[in-house]
Amino acid sequence: MTRLRFWSLYVACLAVCLGVVHGLLWVMPPAQAAVELDLATDFVAVPPKPRGAEAPKPGDGDGSAYTEEACLALTGDFRDACFHFLALQRVARDLEGAQTACASIAGGSLRWECEADLGELYSRTDRARAEGLCGGIPPKKWRDQCVFGIAMQWSTDDPDFARGACDRAGMWRDFCRHDVNGEVAQVDPEAALAWCKSQLLTGSLLQRKTCFHGLGKYLGRTDPPRALAICQEVPLDEPLYRENCFHGIGWAVAESDSEAALRLCRDRGGAWSDSCRLGVSAHAKRLDPERAYALCAGVSRSDLRARCEAFARR
Repeated sequence: MTRLRFWSLYVACLAVCLGVVHGLLWVMPPAQAAVELDLATDFVAVPPKPRGAEAPKPGDGDGSAYTEEACLALTGDFRDACFHFLALQRVARDLEGAQTACASIAGGSLRWECEADLGELYSRTDRARAEGLCGGIPPKKWRDQCVFGIAMQWSTDDPDFARGACDRAGMWRDFCRHDVNGEVAQVDPEAALAWCKSQLLTGSLLQRKTCFHGLGKYLGRTDPPRALAICQEVPLDEPLYRENCFHGIGWAVAESDSEAALRLCRDRGGAWSDSCRLGVSAHAKRLDPERAYALCAGVSRSDLRARCEAFARR
């Protein structure tokens, strides 16, 4: 593919993506900036990049996929996006060049996002220096996002470090702990469960509940039967712990097939089938609030049904 053909295709694709994003911003209410984590009673803000950064893969054809010359030939959002991708492409082998690319971004928020991504990705090379990069980002949202991203980079390779990094993730601390231990659950469910249990005498009730929610949600994405078994091992001294675990399973399975999630909740959720169904409804709210509300009708417990309906209407 020639460079000219590549950039023509790139610009066309970027235009479509930006159009979709702006369209969603037009129709989505600000309330989508919250995520339900414990049966619609407590909320934590969603990090701007909950799945973290990913370095672009080299393009086919001659040379690199992104070049400074090509970025300079663009304007506006296209130019900023190009420099962002160029920075991510450079970071592993040329940190200073990557920082220069981020500094070339005109849009303030996108520039800080770019620098947060550099910190996250550079942590694979030098963790201490990467956290130093995070500390140099002025806006707290992106400074804390950077540390959260570093934690996610190391969640399965070094869980102890990752969990420690979460404690330095500021406003995203609880979300970070939820996601890091969830990632651990996908490779070592028993270790993830043991860590949640170890937190029962520390932290807030919300932090403990969200730990068990992340356990069910992440493991539910890859192995729903195993997630069901693990959630059955969650302590019952506080009912919300196990309810949150099953809620996470409902949400996770609904991400790919909401009808399959409803069947799983009904047939295998046992005493926590309502909590599982609330997870399905909470996931539906993101795209179809009316369906989310309708799903609440299938919740047997009147108190949970009322909370389900209240969240769907929020």
